[in-house]
Amino acid sequence: MPYGDLLTSNQRLHHMAEYRLKKRLRQEAALTVRAQRLPRLERAAVYYVLHPRPIKRKRDPGNWSPTAKAYVDGLVDAGLLPDDNSAHLVGPYPEMGQPVETGGARMSLVVVEIAPSVT
Repeated sequence: MPYGDLLTSNQRLHHMAEYRLKKRLRQEAALTVRAQRLPRLERAAVYYVLHPRPIKRKRDPGNWSPTAKAYVDGLVDAGLLPDDNSAHLVGPYPEMGQPVETGGARMSLVVVEIAPSVT
């Protein structure tokens, strides 16, 4: 995903600042999907991989779930998935990636097509 500010569950932002950040993350995800011309999927598993700044303390990649949610909404906006409900989406699951050498934390999305659920 594009480099920029990420949203965490530990932040205490004004509701309008949080709204603007979620909107930007959602738009960036939709633009990325459209630019890559990814095919439409009926069902997928999504993993988000956090690439943190190099610091000594341990990180909890689950704290970045608000960013992952905004990105998944952007995948739906771009038409990659019909919806982000359980019929079409498994996850998003957090994973820890390699630290970045410069700048702030970054996030990668891994989207894996899976067979449609049988109901």
